[in-house]
Amino acid sequence: MQRRQSIRPEGLSPVADTVAELRQRLARRESLGRSVQAALEQMIESGTLEPGARLNEMELAAQLGVSRGPVREAARALERTGLVTVILNRGAFVRSLDIEEVLQTYDMNAVLFGHAAALLARVIAPPQAAELQAIVERMDEAVAAGELEAFFTANVLFHRQIVEFCGNRPLRDVYLDHTRKLLLLRRRSFDAAGNMRASNSEHRRLLAAILSGRAEQARQHAEAHTRAGRARYLTAIAHGNAAADEHIMPEGRTSHADG
Repeated sequence: MQRRQSIRPEGLSPVADTVAELRQRLARRESLGRSVQAALEQMIESGTLEPGARLNEMELAAQLGVSRGPVREAARALERTGLVTVILNRGAFVRSLDIEEVLQTYDMNAVLFGHAAALLARVIAPPQAAELQAIVERMDEAVAAGELEAFFTANVLFHRQIVEFCGNRPLRDVYLDHTRKLLLLRRRSFDAAGNMRASNSEHRRLLAAILSGRAEQARQHAEAHTRAGRARYLTAIAHGNAAADEHIMPEGRTSHADG
């Protein structure tokens, strides 16, 4: 099946999406610094700023319609989250993970996601169940339409809502902090329609266990799903996917494309 790009209103670019969301945040009276940080996070997660890309303060400030100060402040905040690396006398760069850290993070997330699924199986409420079922349905629709971006967005939401609904806030915070670093890598894992289909089949098995209250089975399905995601990523590397290779440069090596 030929993969299509996500449908956007005519003339609307990923950066325009980010700027629109930034303005919405400011309209809700969120702080400028936090709003710019969220905008840069969105640009990194969407691939607009790729691993290794330099955060050009002047260009980013012009794109977002702000001064350079909030961009600099946001870059420092993103360094603390692990999304950005600051190199002395060279500037801030979107962080590139080495393969060892990628695999270790997948292993840790398998344990955290498994525990979240087991907790949720014991406490899930009907509105939460309905929301998770609706997300899985949206992913099925994205697979049928070949919509990678729609699938990826729904996939991220499915995982986030499971850890949100489980009721363990420290677990949620640790899981989301580490998962944020893997978003671009996981996006690459879904390039093939077969991978999207396999992933959502795993989602359905996991959700069935959660809805039936089978905590241990939910844990096992969640851990297996995370390990399968890791395997899909490694397969992308083994098949010589050049884009995937760019995402696992050794720490400290960067490309020099300005953001």
